[in-house]
Amino acid sequence: MKFHHKFAGMFGYDLIKIKKNHLTLESHLVNLFKTLDINCVLDVGGNVGQYAMMLRKTGYEGRIISFEPVSETFKILSEHAKDDPAWDVYNFALGEKDEEKVINVTASSDFSSFLDPSDYAKDAYAGSSKILEKETVKIKTLDDCVNEIIPDITASNIHLKLDTQGYDLQVVKGASDTLPFIKSLQSEVSVTPVYDETPDYIESIVAYRALGFEVTGMYPVSRDRMSQILIEFDCVMRSS
Repeated sequence: MKFHHKFAGMFGYDLIKIKKNHLTLESHLVNLFKTLDINCVLDVGGNVGQYAMMLRKTGYEGRIISFEPVSETFKILSEHAKDDPAWDVYNFALGEKDEEKVINVTASSDFSSFLDPSDYAKDAYAGSSKILEKETVKIKTLDDCVNEIIPDITASNIHLKLDTQGYDLQVVKGASDTLPFIKSLQSEVSVTPVYDETPDYIESIVAYRALGFEVTGMYPVSRDRMSQILIEFDCVMRSS
C-alpha cells in the first residue's frame, strides 16, 4: 500500500482514483465536440448568452446561433454577442409550428416559459418564478428557418442545445428535416416539474432515443435542498 493511502487510512478515509475526462458538463462537451467534429451550435433558449460564453471559455471557436424570444432578454444577449463575428442571435423561439404565442416573463429571466410555473416552483422559487408580465412572441420551426440561418448546412455538424423551460420536445418536433445534420444534443430534462405539463425525464429520453440519439452524459442542474431529489439535469446525447 502506498504512503498516501496509508496516511488517508489513519483518518478513516480511502482514496479512489477516478478518470478526469468527464467530471463536468464543460469537459464532456469539449470531448464530444472533438469526437463529432462539431462546427455549429444551435443555442435554443439562449437567455442572455450564458451557454455561448461558456463554450467560448472552453475553447470552442465554431459558429454559435442563439435564439431568445423575450425582447428585454434578447437585448442583453445581443450586447454579449456583438463583438463575436461567429455568434449570431435571433429574436424568436423555435417550436413545433410557425405561430405567435404568449410567453410568461418571470422575475428571473431564466424561468420565462410558455408553460405556467408548477405549485412546486411557486413554493421553491417564489421570487424567481413570479410572472411579471406576458409577451406575445414569434415561434418558427427549425426546418422552416434553417436554410436561412445555416446556408451551408450540408457542411455542418450541429450540436443542438435545448433549454426552453419545458418546451424542448416541441422544438425537436419542428426539426425533423434538420435531424440528419444534428450530431449531438443537450436537453434540460425535468425530474421534479418546475412547470405544469412538463414532460417527465423518462418521456423525454425515450423520445430522443426514438429519433436515434443515445445518452453520453447526465449532469445535475438543480436539486431540492431538503430532499436532495433532482429537479432538473442536462442530458447530453449523440446520434447513434
